[in-house]
Amino acid sequence: MLTKPFEDAPPRLCAWSIAVFARNERQTLISCLKHIALAVNGRDAHVNVILNGSTDGSAQALKAAAPEIAVPFSVHEIHYPDKSNAINQVVHRLRAQAEICFFVDAYAMITPNSLVDLAQALADNPRALAAAAVPSIGRSAEAMRAEMMVNPGLHGSLFALRGDFVARMAETGFRLPVGLYRGDGLIGSAVMHNLDALGVPWTKDFIAVAPSATWAFRPLSPWNSADRQRQWNRLLRQGRGELEDMAIKRIIYEGNYAALPEFASALVRYLVKEDRPQLMASLKRRPLGVLAVRDAFRANDPGPEDIVPRLAFSRS
Repeated sequence: MLTKPFEDAPPRLCAWSIAVFARNERQTLISCLKHIALAVNGRDAHVNVILNGSTDGSAQALKAAAPEIAVPFSVHEIHYPDKSNAINQVVHRLRAQAEICFFVDAYAMITPNSLVDLAQALADNPRALAAAAVPSIGRSAEAMRAEMMVNPGLHGSLFALRGDFVARMAETGFRLPVGLYRGDGLIGSAVMHNLDALGVPWTKDFIAVAPSATWAFRPLSPWNSADRQRQWNRLLRQGRGELEDMAIKRIIYEGNYAALPEFASALVRYLVKEDRPQLMASLKRRPLGVLAVRDAFRANDPGPEDIVPRLAFSRS
C-alpha cells in the first residue's frame, strides 16, 4: 500500500486518543475497532492504528471496512515489527493532544464499558497518572486480577494514561528501548516513579485499577500451527524479558530512565557484563534465555528508516 510520511498527519485535539497496536492481526483488527467504537459511543475520540511489521494486508482490510467502523481512525505502518517502538512513535509523533490516552492490543475485544470505566478511575483518583484494566479470560486471569488489586500494574492489552503524563513523557525524552519485550512493565515503572526513579519513591497510588474494565480474546489453540508458533515465540520472549527486566532495574536506579539504551539488545549485553550471577540464575529458571543472550550479541538493530511510521490512510 502506498504510504506517506507521518508529518502529513499532525496531531489533533480530542478528549480521548486511542492507540491500537497490531502485527499481522487482520483476523481480529476490524472487530477490535468495532468494539472500540461501541466503547467510544459518540464521544470525541480518535484512534491511531499502528501496524508494526504487518505483512497480512491489515491496512487494505481496514480501508475496505472503514464505512463499518463508527469512530474516526488513522492507520500507520512501521516496517520494523516491534510494539515498544510503536509505543515510542505514539508518544513522540502520533498521539493526539488528549485528556486521556488509551493503549489497546489489536487482539483484545474490549467490553463496552471499559473506556468509560478507565476514565472514571482516573477521575475518582486525582493522584493517579494511569488506569489499569484487568484480564477476565485465561488460566491465570483470576490470580492476576487479585494481584493487581493489591499491587497495581499495567497490562499491555488495555490501559490508560493521563494526557498530560504522556506529554511529559515526550518532553522528558522517555523512550522504551526498541525491541523490549515487556514495554508495559517499564511504562508502569515510569508511572509509579512519576518519570523519576531516583527522586520519586515507588507510589502505588499513581495507578488506579478499574476492575470492571476488561477485554475478551480468542485463546491460542494447540491444533493451530500459527498459534503454536506464537506460543513458541512467546516462550522465547519471556526468557529474554526476564533478562531485560533485571538490567532495567540496575540501570534506572543508578542513572534514571534517561540512562536506558536505545535498543533492548544492549540490555542483555549489559547484564552479561555487569551481573553474571543474576544472569546464570535466570538462565536456570528459563533455559531458553540462552537464545536471547546469543541473539543480543548477533543483534542487527534497525535503522532510522525502519522504525518511523508512515500514514497509510485516515478516515474522519
